[in-house]
Amino acid sequence: MNATITDDTDRTDVHGSNSPPAATAENDGPDYLASLRLIGGYLSASRLKMGASILLATLATACELVPVWAVYRVLDAAIGGALTWPFAGLHALAALGGVVIGYAALGVAMALSHIVAFDAIYRLRLDIARHMARLPLGYFMTRKSGDARKLVIDEPEKLETIVAHGVPEGVSALSTWLAVSVWLFAVDWRMALAAIFVTPVSFVLLTMAMTHSGKRASAYQEAATRMNASIVEYLAGMPVVKIFNRTGESLAETSKAVRDYADIETEWGRYYIPLGGSFYTLVLTNIVFILPVGLLLLQTGTLSLATLLFFMLLGANYSQPLLKLFNQFHTLAHISMGSTIVAELLQTPAQSDTGRRVDFPHYDIAFESVSFGYSDHDVLHGVSFTARTGKITALVGPSGSGKSTVASLVPRFWDVRMGRVMLGGVDVRDIGLDQLMDTVAFVFQNTFLFSDTIAANIRFGNPQASDEEVEAAARAARAHEFISKLPNGYDTMLGEHGAALSGGERQRLAIARALLKNAPVVILDEATAFADPDNEAAIQEAIGELTKGRTLIVVAHRLHTIASADQILVMKDGRLIERGRHDDLLKTDGLYTRMWRDYTEARSL
Repeated sequence: MNATITDDTDRTDVHGSNSPPAATAENDGPDYLASLRLIGGYLSASRLKMGASILLATLATACELVPVWAVYRVLDAAIGGALTWPFAGLHALAALGGVVIGYAALGVAMALSHIVAFDAIYRLRLDIARHMARLPLGYFMTRKSGDARKLVIDEPEKLETIVAHGVPEGVSALSTWLAVSVWLFAVDWRMALAAIFVTPVSFVLLTMAMTHSGKRASAYQEAATRMNASIVEYLAGMPVVKIFNRTGESLAETSKAVRDYADIETEWGRYYIPLGGSFYTLVLTNIVFILPVGLLLLQTGTLSLATLLFFMLLGANYSQPLLKLFNQFHTLAHISMGSTIVAELLQTPAQSDTGRRVDFPHYDIAFESVSFGYSDHDVLHGVSFTARTGKITALVGPSGSGKSTVASLVPRFWDVRMGRVMLGGVDVRDIGLDQLMDTVAFVFQNTFLFSDTIAANIRFGNPQASDEEVEAAARAARAHEFISKLPNGYDTMLGEHGAALSGGERQRLAIARALLKNAPVVILDEATAFADPDNEAAIQEAIGELTKGRTLIVVAHRLHTIASADQILVMKDGRLIERGRHDDLLKTDGLYTRMWRDYTEARSL
C-alpha cells in the first residue's frame, strides 16, 4: 500500500535544521551544576552501588575522627590523673582500628564509585554516538574534527572524576563537617564559635571571587574549544602545510588561538586571585582564634585544659572537610563548562523520523520545486526533475553549482527548505530513516575504508553476506582482479582509510559495497574523480552493473563518463538550466556545449 503523499509543497522540516542551533545569549556566569545534570540520568541504574559508595566514604571520613577522639580521651585522663596503661592501650587500639577500617571502607567506596562512573560514561557515550547518528550530516560540516573528539571522548572522560570521586567524597565531606560542627557545640559552644568564626567569612570571599571571575567562563570555554580544534586541524594538515611551505602562516592561527586562551586565563586570574587567595589564607586559620579565646577562658577557670586541647586538635582542622568539598566543587565547576557543550549536542533536535515503512511501486526520484540553503543562504533555487528507475541521471555543472548538494538531499543528509524530494511517490521525510538508508546507497567522492580486511569493508554493505556474495560483488565492481593479486586476497588488512590502495581501487571497493547492499537507489558522487584511465574504465563497467534495475544518479566532472546517460542535468548557480541526452544538449549551444568543448580541448593537450 502506498503512503499518502502530503500536498504541502512548501513544507519546512523544523526538526532537520540545515544549520547548527544559534548560540544562546551569554549568561552572567557558568552553570556550575551542568555536569551533575548531564551524568545524573545515567546513575539511576547504579543507585544502590552509588549509595553504598557514599555511605562507605562517609564511614571512612568518620573513622578519621576516631584517633582524635582517642587522643582527647587519653589527654583528659592524663590531666585528671586517671590514666592507666589498659585505658591507653584500649584507646590506641581504637585509633588503630579507626584507621584500618577507614582505609578499607574508602577502598571499597572508591571501587564501587569507579564501577558506577565507568558504566555511566559508557552509556553516555553510546547516547552521544546514537544522537549524533540521528543528526543531519550537515550538523558536522560546520565543525572542526577536534570538536567531535571533545564531545565523544574528552568531555565524558572528565565526568569520571565527578562520579568516582566528587560525589562520594563531597557527600562524606559535607556529612563529616556537619557532625564535627555538632560535636564542637556539644563540647563547648563558646569555643565552637571561635573555631567556626573565620569559615563563613572566607567562603563569602570565595563566593565573591567566583561571581566576578565566572563572568569570563563563556569566553574561556570558547577560547579553549577554538584552541583545541585549531591544534588538531594544524596537526592533521601538516603534510599540506609543509609541501606548500606555509608553516609560519598556518602556525600563526594556532598560535593566536593559544595566545587568546592564555589571555582569557590571565584575565580570569586577575579577577579571581585577590579574593580567592584571601579565602585560602583565611579558611585554615581557625587556630588563630581558638588559641587566644581558649587561653582566656582557661585563665578564668571556665574551660578545662583537656577541652582546650580537644579544640586545638579538632577545631584547628574544622575547615578541612569544607576545603575538600570546595575542591570537589571547583572541579565540578570546571568540568561543567565542557559538559554544557555535550548537553547542547544532546538537546539539538534529531532529524525527524516517522519510522514508517512504505511499499514503493517504483523507485523514481522526483525533485519538486526544491530550494535549499545553509543557514540563511540558498544554494538551490526551485530545482525540479525526475530520475527514472533503471536509468542513469547525471548531474554536471561548474564547481559550486549545486550538483553534490542535489545528490545529498535524496538520502536526507540535509532537509529541503521548500519543495519536496520524492522517492517512489513518497516524500523522503515521510519515510522512516532506517528504510530510507536501506533503500539508498551512496558512494562518496572521498571513499572511506575502515582499518579492517577488504572482505569486511565490502561486507559493510550487507553484514550477513557470504564469502561467495562478497566475491560476486567485487567481480561486478571490477575489483576482484586487483584483490586477487594482493598477498592475502580478501583477507588483506587495509591501513587507515585504505591508504595503500589507489584512488580508483578504493572507489571500486566502495562500489562493491554498494552492490552488495543491493539498494534500489544508488548515488555516485564523483566516482571517477581519483581514477587513472585504466581504473576509470573499470569503474565505468562497474557503474553499468549498478544501473541494472536501479535508479542511478551520478555526479560527474569528467563529461565523457556520462555521455551515454539517459538524462543529463546541467546545474549553474543552484539552478537547473538544461536537461536532455548528450547529443541533444550539444545541439543547443548552451552551457553543456561549452563545457564539453572545453573538456575535449583539455583532454587533447
